[in-house]
Amino acid sequence: MVAAPRGLKVKDLIRRPPVTISQGATLLEAADALTKHNIGALLVTDASGNPIAVLSERDIVRAISMRMPLSTPIEAFMSTGLITINADDDVERAAELMWMNNIRHLVVVEGGKAIGVISIRDLINPKVLRHLRRD
Repeated sequence: MVAAPRGLKVKDLIRRPPVTISQGATLLEAADALTKHNIGALLVTDASGNPIAVLSERDIVRAISMRMPLSTPIEAFMSTGLITINADDDVERAAELMWMNNIRHLVVVEGGKAIGVISIRDLINPKVLRHLRRD
């Protein structure tokens, strides 16, 4: 769970490894994965398993509002330009990156590998909010 408020790092917010999906997957497969894992975003990987994008609930809603068939590949709707944060960065930096980039999910990396995805929900945890308000 969340570590003590002092010195709270991004890695302290990670609750599970990232849930990944292939860039060739369909909107329906992505929606199923989000539902199955009760999460709001998937880490999209290329054929070699390298992270290349994030696909969020917002992306799927956008596709549905455009009347796209659920068989449409997610490539057309995933958010490219992967924004990451280092696991040892402070949670303040995560909040800043989310706000500056108008995003709700950040990929957490350590040693060049994606180790998790944190969301805006992770930042509104009462322990995190107390930490952010301490200044």
